[in-house]
Amino acid sequence: MEEEISLKELYQIVKKHFLTILIAMVTGVIIAVLAMMFLVTPKYNSEAQLLVNQQPSQQNIQTTEIQTNIQMINTYRDIITGHSLLSSVNEKLGNKYTIAELSSAISVEQGQNSQAFKISATMETAEEAQIVLNELIAIFENTIDEFYGDVGARIFVLSPATYNPNRVSPKLISFILIGAIIGLAFSVLIILVIEMMDTTVKEDDYLAELGLINLGYVYELSTKELRQTRLTTEQGKSRARERV
Repeated sequence: MEEEISLKELYQIVKKHFLTILIAMVTGVIIAVLAMMFLVTPKYNSEAQLLVNQQPSQQNIQTTEIQTNIQMINTYRDIITGHSLLSSVNEKLGNKYTIAELSSAISVEQGQNSQAFKISATMETAEEAQIVLNELIAIFENTIDEFYGDVGARIFVLSPATYNPNRVSPKLISFILIGAIIGLAFSVLIILVIEMMDTTVKEDDYLAELGLINLGYVYELSTKELRQTRLTTEQGKSRARERV
Protein backbone atom coordinates (compact mmCIF):
# COMPACT_ATOMS: atom_id res chain seq x y z
CA MET A 1 0.00 0.00 0.00
CA GLU A 2 2.81 2.37 0.90
CA GLU A 3 4.47 1.66 -2.46
CA GLU A 4 1.24 2.50 -4.33
CA ILE A 5 0.91 5.78 -2.43
CA SER A 6 4.57 6.57 -3.12
CA LEU A 7 4.11 5.95 -6.85
CA LYS A 8 0.97 8.05 -6.83
CA GLU A 9 2.78 10.89 -5.12
CA LEU A 10 5.63 10.61 -7.58
CA TYR A 11 3.21 10.83 -10.49
CA GLN A 12 1.54 13.88 -8.96
CA ILE A 13 4.91 15.58 -8.46
CA VAL A 14 5.97 14.90 -12.07
CA LYS A 15 2.61 16.12 -13.34
CA LYS A 16 2.81 19.25 -11.21
CA HIS A 17 6.34 20.14 -12.32
CA PHE A 18 6.22 18.80 -15.88
CA LEU A 19 6.75 22.24 -17.41
CA THR A 20 9.81 22.82 -15.19
CA ILE A 21 11.29 19.46 -16.26
CA LEU A 22 10.65 20.19 -19.93
CA ILE A 23 12.20 23.68 -19.78
CA ALA A 24 15.28 22.35 -17.93
CA MET A 25 15.82 19.57 -20.49
CA VAL A 26 15.44 21.94 -23.46
CA THR A 27 17.83 24.42 -21.81
CA GLY A 28 20.35 21.65 -21.18
CA VAL A 29 20.19 20.55 -24.82
CA ILE A 30 20.69 24.13 -26.07
CA ILE A 31 23.69 24.68 -23.78
CA ALA A 32 25.23 21.33 -24.79
CA VAL A 33 24.83 22.05 -28.52
CA LEU A 34 26.31 25.56 -28.13
CA ALA A 35 29.24 24.08 -26.18
CA MET A 36 29.79 21.53 -28.96
CA MET A 37 29.75 24.24 -31.63
CA PHE A 38 32.07 26.75 -29.93
CA LEU A 39 34.16 24.88 -27.35
CA VAL A 40 34.81 21.41 -28.82
CA THR A 41 37.32 21.03 -31.65
CA PRO A 42 35.91 18.94 -34.53
CA LYS A 43 37.84 15.87 -35.67
CA TYR A 44 38.09 14.36 -39.15
CA ASN A 45 39.22 10.89 -40.16
CA SER A 46 41.15 9.40 -43.06
CA GLU A 47 41.50 5.65 -43.64
CA ALA A 48 43.66 3.38 -45.76
CA GLN A 49 43.69 -0.40 -46.18
CA LEU A 50 46.90 -2.39 -46.56
CA LEU A 51 47.65 -6.05 -47.27
CA VAL A 52 50.52 -8.09 -45.84
CA ASN A 53 52.09 -10.66 -48.14
CA GLN A 54 55.40 -12.47 -47.74
CA GLN A 55 57.34 -13.98 -50.59
CA PRO A 56 56.31 -17.67 -50.64
CA SER A 57 59.03 -20.25 -50.07
CA GLN A 58 57.48 -22.33 -52.84
CA GLN A 59 55.40 -21.50 -55.88
CA ASN A 60 52.21 -22.34 -53.98
CA ILE A 61 51.51 -20.38 -50.81
CA GLN A 62 51.37 -22.61 -47.73
CA THR A 63 48.90 -22.24 -44.83
CA THR A 64 51.74 -21.56 -42.41
CA GLU A 65 52.88 -18.63 -44.54
CA ILE A 66 49.39 -17.13 -44.44
CA GLN A 67 49.32 -17.47 -40.65
CA THR A 68 52.74 -15.83 -40.49
CA ASN A 69 51.42 -12.90 -42.54
CA ILE A 70 48.48 -12.52 -40.18
CA GLN A 71 50.70 -12.60 -37.10
CA MET A 72 53.11 -10.09 -38.66
CA ILE A 73 50.42 -7.41 -38.46
CA ASN A 74 51.01 -7.16 -34.70
CA THR A 75 54.62 -6.32 -35.45
CA TYR A 76 53.58 -3.80 -38.08
CA ARG A 77 51.20 -2.18 -35.59
CA ASP A 78 54.09 -1.64 -33.19
CA ILE A 79 56.24 -0.19 -35.97
CA ILE A 80 53.49 2.17 -37.19
CA THR A 81 52.72 3.53 -33.73
CA GLY A 82 56.36 3.49 -32.62
CA HIS A 83 58.35 6.58 -31.74
CA SER A 84 60.87 6.14 -34.55
CA LEU A 85 58.40 6.05 -37.43
CA LEU A 86 56.22 8.83 -35.99
CA SER A 87 59.31 10.99 -35.54
CA SER A 88 60.13 10.50 -39.23
CA VAL A 89 56.56 11.42 -40.19
CA ASN A 90 56.65 14.55 -38.04
CA GLU A 91 59.99 15.55 -39.54
CA LYS A 92 58.63 15.18 -43.08
CA LEU A 93 55.65 17.37 -42.12
CA GLY A 94 57.84 20.14 -40.76
CA ASN A 95 57.61 19.21 -37.06
CA LYS A 96 54.06 20.58 -36.88
CA TYR A 97 52.96 18.04 -34.29
CA THR A 98 54.24 16.33 -31.19
CA ILE A 99 54.86 12.58 -31.08
CA ALA A 100 52.09 12.28 -28.48
CA GLU A 101 49.61 14.02 -30.82
CA LEU A 102 50.46 11.71 -33.71
CA SER A 103 50.38 8.63 -31.49
CA SER A 104 46.87 9.46 -30.26
CA ALA A 105 45.72 10.27 -33.80
CA ILE A 106 46.91 7.01 -35.44
CA SER A 107 45.14 3.68 -35.00
CA VAL A 108 45.61 0.26 -36.61
CA GLU A 109 42.80 -2.28 -36.92
CA GLN A 110 42.91 -5.82 -38.24
CA GLY A 111 40.00 -8.00 -39.29
CA GLN A 112 39.75 -11.43 -37.70
CA ASN A 113 42.12 -13.88 -39.41
CA SER A 114 42.74 -11.38 -42.18
CA GLN A 115 45.95 -10.42 -43.94
CA ALA A 116 44.48 -6.97 -44.56
CA PHE A 117 44.56 -4.23 -41.95
CA LYS A 118 43.33 -0.67 -41.75
CA ILE A 119 45.26 2.43 -40.68
CA SER A 120 43.36 5.58 -39.74
CA ALA A 121 44.38 9.10 -38.80
CA THR A 122 42.12 11.50 -36.91
CA MET A 123 43.04 15.18 -37.13
CA GLU A 124 41.44 18.62 -36.81
CA THR A 125 40.84 18.94 -40.57
CA ALA A 126 40.12 16.43 -43.31
CA GLU A 127 43.14 17.66 -45.29
CA GLU A 128 45.50 17.15 -42.34
CA ALA A 129 44.21 13.64 -41.73
CA GLN A 130 44.79 12.62 -45.35
CA ILE A 131 48.25 14.22 -45.56
CA VAL A 132 49.43 12.64 -42.29
CA LEU A 133 48.19 9.20 -43.30
CA ASN A 134 49.74 9.35 -46.78
CA GLU A 135 53.10 10.32 -45.29
CA LEU A 136 52.82 7.59 -42.66
CA ILE A 137 52.14 4.89 -45.27
CA ALA A 138 55.03 6.03 -47.47
CA ILE A 139 57.53 5.97 -44.60
CA PHE A 140 56.14 2.65 -43.33
CA GLU A 141 56.63 1.01 -46.74
CA ASN A 142 60.22 2.28 -46.92
CA THR A 143 60.89 1.00 -43.41
CA ILE A 144 59.59 -2.48 -44.25
CA ASP A 145 61.72 -2.58 -47.41
CA GLU A 146 64.81 -1.66 -45.39
CA PHE A 147 64.11 -4.39 -42.83
CA TYR A 148 63.14 -7.27 -45.11
CA GLY A 149 64.43 -6.36 -48.55
CA ASP A 150 63.10 -8.00 -51.71
CA VAL A 151 62.86 -11.50 -50.23
CA GLY A 152 60.78 -10.65 -47.18
CA ALA A 153 57.38 -9.24 -46.48
CA ARG A 154 55.55 -7.10 -49.00
CA ILE A 155 53.01 -4.37 -48.21
CA PHE A 156 50.32 -3.64 -50.79
CA VAL A 157 48.10 -0.55 -50.48
CA LEU A 158 44.62 -1.80 -51.31
CA SER A 159 43.02 1.62 -50.81
CA PRO A 160 44.97 4.88 -50.32
CA ALA A 161 44.23 7.48 -47.66
CA THR A 162 40.68 8.70 -48.08
CA TYR A 163 39.38 12.27 -47.90
CA ASN A 164 36.29 12.47 -45.70
CA PRO A 165 34.77 15.98 -45.30
CA ASN A 166 32.34 14.73 -42.64
CA ARG A 167 33.57 15.10 -39.08
CA VAL A 168 33.67 12.01 -36.90
CA SER A 169 33.47 13.91 -33.62
CA PRO A 170 31.86 15.51 -31.76
CA LYS A 171 28.56 13.79 -32.50
CA LEU A 172 25.42 15.92 -32.29
CA ILE A 173 23.19 13.12 -30.97
CA SER A 174 25.57 12.40 -28.10
CA PHE A 175 25.63 16.03 -26.99
CA ILE A 176 21.84 16.28 -27.25
CA LEU A 177 21.44 13.25 -24.99
CA ILE A 178 24.04 14.54 -22.53
CA GLY A 179 22.35 17.96 -22.40
CA ALA A 180 18.91 16.41 -21.87
CA ILE A 181 20.18 14.15 -19.07
CA ILE A 182 21.95 17.03 -17.29
CA GLY A 183 18.85 19.20 -17.64
CA LEU A 184 16.68 16.40 -16.26
CA ALA A 185 19.01 15.86 -13.29
CA PHE A 186 19.09 19.60 -12.54
CA SER A 187 15.29 19.86 -12.70
CA VAL A 188 14.90 16.86 -10.37
CA LEU A 189 17.23 18.54 -7.87
CA ILE A 190 15.19 21.76 -7.99
CA ILE A 191 11.91 19.87 -7.63
CA LEU A 192 13.23 17.92 -4.63
CA VAL A 193 14.26 21.16 -2.90
CA ILE A 194 10.86 22.74 -3.62
CA GLU A 195 8.93 19.71 -2.38
CA MET A 196 11.05 19.38 0.77
CA MET A 197 10.46 23.04 1.62
CA ASP A 198 6.70 22.68 1.06
CA THR A 199 5.21 21.78 4.47
CA THR A 200 1.55 22.08 3.51
CA VAL A 201 -0.80 19.09 4.05
CA LYS A 202 -1.80 17.63 0.72
CA GLU A 203 -3.88 14.53 1.61
CA ASP A 204 -6.49 13.56 4.19
CA ASP A 205 -4.65 10.31 4.94
CA TYR A 206 -1.85 12.28 6.55
CA LEU A 207 -4.33 13.97 8.92
CA ALA A 208 -5.92 10.61 9.73
CA GLU A 209 -2.52 9.21 10.73
CA LEU A 210 -2.17 12.10 13.19
CA GLY A 211 -5.71 11.50 14.59
CA LEU A 212 -7.02 14.78 13.15
CA ILE A 213 -10.24 15.45 11.25
CA ASN A 214 -10.45 17.50 8.09
CA LEU A 215 -13.07 20.21 8.75
CA GLY A 216 -13.03 21.62 5.24
CA TYR A 217 -10.97 23.31 2.56
CA VAL A 218 -10.11 26.95 2.03
CA TYR A 219 -10.55 27.70 -1.63
CA GLU A 220 -8.10 30.15 -3.12
CA LEU A 221 -9.62 32.43 -5.73
CA SER A 222 -7.74 33.21 -8.90
CA THR A 223 -7.07 36.79 -9.98
CA LYS A 224 -9.88 36.60 -12.50
CA GLU A 225 -12.30 35.26 -9.90
CA LEU A 226 -11.28 37.99 -7.43
CA ARG A 227 -11.88 40.65 -10.06
CA GLN A 228 -15.30 39.22 -10.89
CA THR A 229 -16.16 39.01 -7.17
CA ARG A 230 -15.26 42.67 -6.61
CA LEU A 231 -17.26 43.68 -9.66
CA THR A 232 -20.31 41.72 -8.47
CA THR A 233 -20.01 43.23 -4.99
CA GLU A 234 -19.78 46.78 -6.34
CA GLN A 235 -22.78 46.19 -8.60
CA GLY A 236 -24.76 44.87 -5.63
CA LYS A 237 -23.90 47.91 -3.55
CA SER A 238 -24.96 50.21 -6.41
CA ARG A 239 -28.33 48.54 -6.70
CA ALA A 240 -28.82 48.74 -2.94
CA ARG A 241 -28.16 52.51 -3.01
CA GLU A 242 -30.60 52.96 -5.86
CA ARG A 243 -33.32 51.17 -3.90
CA VAL A 244 -32.69 53.35 -0.88
